[in-house]
Amino acid sequence: MTRWNIATIFFLGVSGQRREVTFAADELNIITGASGTGKSTLIKAIDYCLGSSKCELPAHVRRRSIAVGVKWVAGDAEMIIGRVIPPVGQATSTRMFTSTGRNLPLPETVDEFEGTTTVEAAKAFIERAFGIGDVISEPDAAAARGRATVRHVTPYLFVTKEVIYSESTLLHGLEKADKARDIIAAMPYFLRATDEASAIDERRLRQLQRALEKEEAKARSRAAAETALKQRATNLLTEAHRIGLAKSPSLDAPEATLLAELKTIGETPLQANTYPDEGELGALNRRRREILAEVSALRRHLQATRTALREATGFQGAVLRQRDKLMLAEHLHLDGIAEVCPVCEAPSERGREAARALRTTLTKVRAESVAVERVRPRLVEHDRALEEEIGQLNIELRRIDDQIQTWLRQSEETRRLADLGQLRAHLLGRISFFLEASVDEPRQATRDLSVLRAEIAELEARVDKEAKEIKLRRAEARISQFASEAFVALPTVAPCIGSELDFSSRQPEVTVIEEESGAVLRLPDVGSDQNYLAIHIALSFALQRYFQTVNAPVPGLLVLDQISRPYFPTSGEDEDEAEISGDEEDEDVQAMRKHIDFLFSETARRKGLQVLLIEHAYFADDPRYVNATRERWTRASGQALIPLNWPARGDE
Repeated sequence: MTRWNIATIFFLGVSGQRREVTFAADELNIITGASGTGKSTLIKAIDYCLGSSKCELPAHVRRRSIAVGVKWVAGDAEMIIGRVIPPVGQATSTRMFTSTGRNLPLPETVDEFEGTTTVEAAKAFIERAFGIGDVISEPDAAAARGRATVRHVTPYLFVTKEVIYSESTLLHGLEKADKARDIIAAMPYFLRATDEASAIDERRLRQLQRALEKEEAKARSRAAAETALKQRATNLLTEAHRIGLAKSPSLDAPEATLLAELKTIGETPLQANTYPDEGELGALNRRRREILAEVSALRRHLQATRTALREATGFQGAVLRQRDKLMLAEHLHLDGIAEVCPVCEAPSERGREAARALRTTLTKVRAESVAVERVRPRLVEHDRALEEEIGQLNIELRRIDDQIQTWLRQSEETRRLADLGQLRAHLLGRISFFLEASVDEPRQATRDLSVLRAEIAELEARVDKEAKEIKLRRAEARISQFASEAFVALPTVAPCIGSELDFSSRQPEVTVIEEESGAVLRLPDVGSDQNYLAIHIALSFALQRYFQTVNAPVPGLLVLDQISRPYFPTSGEDEDEAEISGDEEDEDVQAMRKHIDFLFSETARRKGLQVLLIEHAYFADDPRYVNATRERWTRASGQALIPLNWPARGDE
């Protein structure tokens, strides 16, 4: 399988200018120059034409260029990917161009680009050319999320200045958290430990497992909330029962029943309570006082009547006794006595007078006796009438008293009911608030977790994790072997001298196995920029070697951005190219030469591997280096990626 290399990177100016940087396929290509001449811009140009979401080309390039393109070659096949450069102030452009074929000419202007398309379509085009993706799907389909894309190959292509001697970032892009997750997820696909369908299934499986965990957590929270809700509902119903608004709640009743009962109570209208009229109580009291006065007067009358009756009775007895005594006179025939003594019948005046006196007295006694007999029944009748009237008044008094007691009792009851009404109103308010604030959550539709679990089980059955793990371990072992072989050929310092590298794709990370002690050292433990540089170069070439071995859909391209940084740190933006021409050399120059030897030998050994070395140092005494150098942008030459005489665009 022929791997894709870069033949040309070109820029188009606003007035029809074109700047080309050409490279040889399957070889080491070197670009040297001073700082600020645009060497690192080549990496950003390649990345931009691989569908980057942002244009990170520097401002001086964007001010003088309107489009950039990369011509890829793979044997006889060619592919040109172009993209419009946005002016400064605009983040990116979605206008891209794609064309493929043989002997493709480079466009002179934007209009000469073929295959105008969008970014997503262009990425899909590139993926098909590289061989990425064995599952047919729409470029922007949500279901295709998690599949490997062309954006996931850039960590294996670029060894940028942010990575090349970093102790924390192993591959390009992993320093960005939002991209690292997808890069790591797609790594087994590029390592051939899984295919794209399995990768999508795994991604879907992880999503569903996370969704299941969230739903189960929600279910637990909902169950806890429902338990607390049921308890609160029971408490409210118990309170309602105490004040007569509801029956006693059942402890076994389901939550829905308790909520329904609360709702029914909440809809119960409160009855208004009225107090008895205060005037009514006054009238009753006044009537009571009147009755008591009447009864008192009647009792006095009754007492007098009964006294009179007793006196009449006694008088009548005396009269009767007197009359009985006087009745003897009737036997004397007082009417027939004439001037004679009634005893001796001798004529006597005094006898006649006595007889008249007796008759008068007797008549008077008889009259009084008749009078007493006539008055006494009336007294008795009056006594009875008084007793009846007193009895009626007493009855009315008791009624009045009852009414007064009723009024007082009703008043007390009303006040009590008023307090109760307030309590009921307060409870109904609490119930209403409870129903509004707490009842909505249980009513929310819950997801059927059985469906989710079934889908997870189906995906787990489809994803052969064990086989993937075995393949991944084999890939990691081979990459570790390749990296260790390369690491030995690169200049290092203790504790990395003679050490082996162990690569893991899980983080991903590289550990250093110290030669003599066998100690396992993490990247921060090795503690030298030279060691970090050697580790990153060794890993990059090991990955490319592995990709070649397994025919992975990764271009045979490795772009290294200034591997001399640990040895020749720049002193400023005006630093010119450092030319090395065989004078007395220090350890740093010797170390760099060892790196250069490795790059040439390893590139020559790996068929289809193209290395672009962007370098500040220029080894003028090394014919291989001189021949591999495609561009020299020194201060003296005045050359740069974008010529300074290019006119600036006028659309900013």
